[in-house]
Amino acid sequence: MVMARYENRLKYLFPIGYRPSMRFLPALILLFLGFPVFAQDSTERPLTPAEMEEEFQRGVEALKADVLPEFPGGQANLERWLTSNLNVPYIRLREDTVVTVYVDFTVDENGNVADTRIRYPGFRQLDKEVLSMFHRMPRWKPGFLNYKPVPLNLTIPIKVALANSMRKPLDVPAPELSRLPRYHGGGKALAYFIRRNLQYPPEARSAGIGGAVIVEFLIMSNGRVDNAATIGSAIGYGLEEEAIRIVEKMPKWIPAQLDGKPVTARHQLVISFETPKAAKQ
Repeated sequence: MVMARYENRLKYLFPIGYRPSMRFLPALILLFLGFPVFAQDSTERPLTPAEMEEEFQRGVEALKADVLPEFPGGQANLERWLTSNLNVPYIRLREDTVVTVYVDFTVDENGNVADTRIRYPGFRQLDKEVLSMFHRMPRWKPGFLNYKPVPLNLTIPIKVALANSMRKPLDVPAPELSRLPRYHGGGKALAYFIRRNLQYPPEARSAGIGGAVIVEFLIMSNGRVDNAATIGSAIGYGLEEEAIRIVEKMPKWIPAQLDGKPVTARHQLVISFETPKAAKQ
């Protein structure tokens, strides 16, 4: 009896033959409703034992319910509602990037969506828009236990494919520069500037997240920094936003030269974020 109930619950959460729609641009949203979600993508850190226990308990709680909460009209309507209501922000990326936003929330006994939170902080602008969307969500049919409506915790993983917002021009060979762009004072001065101005994102610090962010930008013929964007796999937790902020804060560089004249040139910079524990070692 218990096993049959468990199997039926899984069929409700992950219906056989379900295939998410693939037609949404610029953001592709793949989902669906989960109870504990243990799968991870490249933008996530490994779960701690406490977090794994939390996920397990959320799943156990959902399995105890006689009837799970349901979005008005069912899963298909939920997918349509999410794809039409998520305002995907402009994020400066050089490459197409796929991120998964895990949204934990509660459907209370009246069907209201409450206690919404992003489990793993990613791009701040995207997280903000996702939370705003959930705050506008209509009432669900509440879950039931022993014939009474009860609050239940749920998780929805939303996979968003962020389109390349700063496409590179066609691969045309760049002329060989007479002199590369340089930071005033050289590499040591640049490292000092970054170290002095870097503000470690609090969400990354509290989660123990670090890593290297590659920022590509233009150094204009007058030395001004412009058109900064991150490249490579996203780390999230505010690291990309902070790396771009640091680059945009830089003073003018010594521009590149071609045939003795200053010219605009593309440049890349790796900004490393060491976790507090790693920095002390």
